[in-house]
Amino acid sequence: MLVAVLGATAALSVAAGPAQAASARSTATVADRLVLEPTDRGYRGSLKVDLTYRGAEPGRATYVITEPIPGSYENVEWGVSCYSSGDLLPDHRTRVECDVPGGELAPGERRSFTLDFRVLTSLQSHAMKAGNGRLAVKVGGEVVADEPFSTRFRSTSGTLADPQPYVQDSQPDVSVSITGGLTLARRPDGFFEGRLPVTVRYNGDAPHDQVWFEPVSLPDGIWEPWTEECGLNCVPGGAFMEGEERTFTLIFSTASELAAGDLGEGSIAFRALSRYPNDLNPGDNVITFPVTVAGAA
Repeated sequence: MLVAVLGATAALSVAAGPAQAASARSTATVADRLVLEPTDRGYRGSLKVDLTYRGAEPGRATYVITEPIPGSYENVEWGVSCYSSGDLLPDHRTRVECDVPGGELAPGERRSFTLDFRVLTSLQSHAMKAGNGRLAVKVGGEVVADEPFSTRFRSTSGTLADPQPYVQDSQPDVSVSITGGLTLARRPDGFFEGRLPVTVRYNGDAPHDQVWFEPVSLPDGIWEPWTEECGLNCVPGGAFMEGEERTFTLIFSTASELAAGDLGEGSIAFRALSRYPNDLNPGDNVITFPVTVAGAA
């Protein structure tokens, strides 16, 4: 464990607020290593922090985390306990300031908390290492700890020895496929509806929040498609594991003033919502399908 006492540091870009009396006597310790364990869905791990608050009155503390790997920091209260979505650094890692969990600290209180991380990459039989992250703790706006921590991936056999460098993909790679076309049939309310099964695959481990879709072109009268699980634009299930495939259904609706027959073609594009803007192979991100109407209006 690494211990640091009060002292301003150039490593932080977060503005400090007014200091509380006696905050200089508060201390925090930060684990010096983050170990990412293999799971059934990539790697997960936690970094432990111990904080001793010695303010004379109840007070609050924050932490500033610089993630070790782009997209690895996982905060279940994102946007609630954190003051922003964070700063995106030139190397695509995020630095963000958040409240220490648990609310106000009582004078003399000792509190432990953990920060959670995940990397949705394929499991390896060898250990891996990544660059350092950094964690600072502030009490009343004053820095009481500011420490780097190393990052290791445990192998599937359980070892941390002889780690090889972990190299994360720097471009998302989405591909999408369908079988058949879209047929619209009359519903009891007089409108038409059709369902199109779609399979999306994520071919690498570039960090992303989710995969989304938008129409490129649709025949006149066809409304924008949606999914039962998450509505417009989003592919269900959140971020993809490296190599993961998901099959789901796009639902299309239209007004009742349609004649039976061929309406032409529709196209839908799929993209990853990622800190990296460009897909590695954009040519396989679009589906094109024939659209027909079964039954006259």
